[in-house]
Amino acid sequence: MNHGKLSIAALTLATMLTACNSGSKNQNSDEWVIKNDVWKVEDIDFDEIAEVVDIKPIVSDEPIDDISYIKGVSNDFITSGSWRTFYNIKDGRLVGKLHAVGRGPGEYSQINSCTYLPADSLYYGYSTQGQIMCYKTPSFKFVSKFETDFFIYDMFAISRNQLLLSAILLPKDDRNQYSREEVVSGVFLFDGDSLTKVIDIYGDQNMSPIYSLSGDDVLISVKQEDFTINLCRYSNGQITKVATIDYGDMEISNGKEIVDSDEEGNRYFSFKDHAVGCKFAQLYGSTLAYWHFPQVNNRRWCYLTIATRDKVQNYKVHIGGLKIDASADMVDNGVYTMLIQSDWQSIIDTKEKLSKTGERIIEALKGNDYNPVILQFKLKL
Repeated sequence: MNHGKLSIAALTLATMLTACNSGSKNQNSDEWVIKNDVWKVEDIDFDEIAEVVDIKPIVSDEPIDDISYIKGVSNDFITSGSWRTFYNIKDGRLVGKLHAVGRGPGEYSQINSCTYLPADSLYYGYSTQGQIMCYKTPSFKFVSKFETDFFIYDMFAISRNQLLLSAILLPKDDRNQYSREEVVSGVFLFDGDSLTKVIDIYGDQNMSPIYSLSGDDVLISVKQEDFTINLCRYSNGQITKVATIDYGDMEISNGKEIVDSDEEGNRYFSFKDHAVGCKFAQLYGSTLAYWHFPQVNNRRWCYLTIATRDKVQNYKVHIGGLKIDASADMVDNGVYTMLIQSDWQSIIDTKEKLSKTGERIIEALKGNDYNPVILQFKLKL
């Protein structure tokens, strides 16, 4: 990548695909069309639907702050919770830490989104100042930065010279004041010099998450204008639509836009307790599996959906004997990773017998001084 200022005038906005755009028809007989009612959920025990790959505490000589996400691969990833302090975990051990809050070279006030390329030991973070920062792990040595005129929701490193960005492009003259007509949103391929649009996304407030199948083979979840979800596969520079996910009549409360009276012209959609995407998706031959996280009564639930050609089933995956549900924080080549961080006594459900997985989690949490425990698993399909 060449490092420097990238303006909208230099962008290449060649659309590589129309099949993933809003209003496209189903032209691929292999494509899923999934009607999903998220209220129909089956409670299932973890040991019935998943097989454990590994359970182990993260070994660290210092406390690890509360974590909320991870990026990387199953044995080498970056984790954080504050978007200000970042930890490099390799083979279950803390090997590096980044905390460069400030205004000097290589420093940031906060990172909004990030990606990690373990093969090249490169970590990329998008800062609130509009810069893409690049660091070499595990020491997090500052390598370079890119000044940008776009706002990034999600990032995925295909190689050291190519990043997929779920982003909106902002007028370079004034990043803070612009009209809706001036915004260009989409998923873009960034090589350090130019952007190539891969997929259109709907609206300027839509985050299209990007997840790895393996290597540069990824899935992108794209919300459409009619609030269906297109799940698209990007591989070897080509895009194909894998699935259309339709949540039926659950999208918009009362079916109307709600205009915020305090900021004239800004429109917000009021969603009623539903899931509006799919995360950590995986393809298993004729089976599609993904996670989603609806808000119900101010509580965030985590559901697993497993779809075949003739059946769609939602699961609430309960870990027997614990007050926690299993979910995914990252997926790598079919292996889901979940980080559990808690006082072990507080998560035991005394009304239920501990499952084998629950027992192993408790043993890993004991004596780990509140540092995370890694749970890795594959689905039984």
